[in-house]
Amino acid sequence: MAALFVCSICSYICKAIIKATSLEIQEVLSLRIKQLLNDTYKEGPLSLCVKPEDVAVKSIALMDCPESFSHTRYKGSYSWPLTSPASEAEVSCRKNPLQSAQRSCAINIELEQAFWKEPNMTKCKLLEKLPNSILGLQDITVTEENAEDVIEHILYLLPDATLHVEELEIIASKISGIVQLADVSMTLAEAALSILDYISLQEIEDQNIRKITNTILQTTEEIGYKVTCAGRNTSVITNSSALLVLRPDPSTFGGLAFGITSYNRGVDLQINVQENPFKNALASVFLPKSLKNFLGIEHCDPDKHSKIQFKFFGTTSLFADDSLTMKKLNTFVVSASVENASIQNLNEPVTVTLRHIDQNTGNAAVHCVFWDFGKNNGLGGWNTSGCEMEYTDMNYTICFCNHLTHFGVLLDLARTEIDVTHDHILTVISYAGCGASSLFLGITLVTYLTLEKLRRDNPSKILLNLCAALLMLNMVFLTNSWLSSFNQPGLCITMAMLLHYFLLAAFTWMCLESVHFYLALVKVFNVYVPKYILKCCIAGWGIPAIVIILVLIINKDFYGNGSHSENNPYSNFCWIQDSGVFYISVVAYFFLIFLTNTAMFITVLLQIHSVKTRTQKRSRFLKRSVLQDLKSAFSLMFLLGLTWGFAFFAWGEVRIFFLYLFSIFNTLQGFFIFVFHCLMKDEVVKQCRVHFCWGRFRLSNYSDWSGSGATAGSTPKHLNRKSPSQALQSLNSNGTSSTSNGSDLLPRSSPDRNFKIGKKNSVHCIDWNATGSIW
Repeated sequence: MAALFVCSICSYICKAIIKATSLEIQEVLSLRIKQLLNDTYKEGPLSLCVKPEDVAVKSIALMDCPESFSHTRYKGSYSWPLTSPASEAEVSCRKNPLQSAQRSCAINIELEQAFWKEPNMTKCKLLEKLPNSILGLQDITVTEENAEDVIEHILYLLPDATLHVEELEIIASKISGIVQLADVSMTLAEAALSILDYISLQEIEDQNIRKITNTILQTTEEIGYKVTCAGRNTSVITNSSALLVLRPDPSTFGGLAFGITSYNRGVDLQINVQENPFKNALASVFLPKSLKNFLGIEHCDPDKHSKIQFKFFGTTSLFADDSLTMKKLNTFVVSASVENASIQNLNEPVTVTLRHIDQNTGNAAVHCVFWDFGKNNGLGGWNTSGCEMEYTDMNYTICFCNHLTHFGVLLDLARTEIDVTHDHILTVISYAGCGASSLFLGITLVTYLTLEKLRRDNPSKILLNLCAALLMLNMVFLTNSWLSSFNQPGLCITMAMLLHYFLLAAFTWMCLESVHFYLALVKVFNVYVPKYILKCCIAGWGIPAIVIILVLIINKDFYGNGSHSENNPYSNFCWIQDSGVFYISVVAYFFLIFLTNTAMFITVLLQIHSVKTRTQKRSRFLKRSVLQDLKSAFSLMFLLGLTWGFAFFAWGEVRIFFLYLFSIFNTLQGFFIFVFHCLMKDEVVKQCRVHFCWGRFRLSNYSDWSGSGATAGSTPKHLNRKSPSQALQSLNSNGTSSTSNGSDLLPRSSPDRNFKIGKKNSVHCIDWNATGSIW
């Protein structure tokens, strides 16, 4: 008799099938089955107590598993007899008849039907012997029937193998074939890890071992998740590596620590698990309580819970990195991951504690790193981006990774971690500031593009390009972390490249603004640049593109994500990963522009002050002049990007203070441009009142020939009276002025002198009289 009983406890329903052989009637058997549950069942902190009245028992009629025939490529054909449910059929092996293959007739508890499981032919030998060399295994396909034979044969051949790159690639491919199987037995997992263990202990050329490192690491993790677990946890331990897989219950998860408590160069490896962090371990990983949100829903069936996997590598030969010429790996390697989950944004960090292989007696600099699979053209390598060292001494280092997402990371010269509190505050400031700037930059662009009179002159066209570069920079920054969370290397490289490009483009257009001011205010005479704006656009958008192309040609892996590791508790950020490339292509680039803009800033302010000193004689205008000078200075400072210079002071004790200044002023750069060049500019306000306002706010059609209203090639019939100081003030604080075909030109001659400005085939004669008015 086969009986199905169902017990219902609160919201949990459990089903089980019992096969009973008895001559007693069904009612008596049902009563006995209920009585089997009178005792309380306990396993660790869990207990189950079911009352007989909560159990329903019914008899089910099951058909036997029918006769079946199976053919295998490597071990022959087998005929399976009619078999009753919950029984196992045995058939002699074809190659070694003294051993047998087994096949179970199982019961589907949901459908209440019997079915054949896959045959177990691990004890049967292959019909044909495997080749006597690793190279000969190249055409052998790993399947359910021959997986253990192939892996054990590789173990047998390893001592006599040369392990050149061809052999290593074949071994890696055969082990990779294991993860394609439905289940991986403990025997198979141990054999596979033993092969990897043997390879890591051999003296193999770094270039050869590097070609299979990523395959080995990824395969090891996949094997861990596929290995069959008899209970809630299982472990595979070899001479110099260990793998531990657990299925914790989310309802009782309060944190978990894995630790290697004993290991001595290939012997005596011991792994332990406990709820609290290890105080004395060779290597340990502590997963905080907040990780329970990634473990799946609470379920009566433990097989529904996500697995947690911990790995330890007692040799460092697998982790060679050619890019680290002056550094060495001084600890063993550990990792932890959760099945089918990318761990991010935990309230508490995942803490990794590692003991140094060699004592750090010289107090050398210590860096926390993670293995970046995409680095070095896909060969993998160590990445320090965003990894924070919490504590270090002569013997131990404690660290966790925190990928910075605040705006200051774009030009953080120190490129080192900051504490979590400041990082979170700076991140909020950065996202709020970039969001506000994006909004106001968009308004500025729409205003100038909509009103044709505002965009006629060259300063306005340069301003439009700068606003476009800053808007794209802010948008790419705001979406960077979200897009990088998809863990697509190509997408992350693209995001880092775009962020780099628009950052350099913004710097370049700031520099072009300063050059334009110099030509307009200082070098007034004999300046004519044909196709001026076209050349500015080629420089503003082309020079950054050349830099990006050079970086991609040298090595595209200079761009990437500092958080490919799934056990990283913080958000991702795609940016330049190589410090050398960062300092050359960003810091040095900006430093040259900063020096240029600073010199132009001082020169322009001195020129404004000089003209005003000659034209303003009465003291009652002094207060207004000082305010105008301050307005000009602030306008120029944001327009030329001088606030980015705060990054040069973000060092040592004052680093955090200047990072705050940097993030506040530079994320709001677009807002300040809107204030000075839209909100406080009379010409823009008047044009907006003419075209966008109604009622008493509407201004009748406004017509005024001024800097922004004049176009290249036109010959104005009338010029409003405007003093030189007013013209200079308009140019510096508002970014627009009268223009000629090549560049903006303003006279700096003394009163009562006539002068000419040449313009292709026409000549405009302007008389600047003694009162300073323009006629």
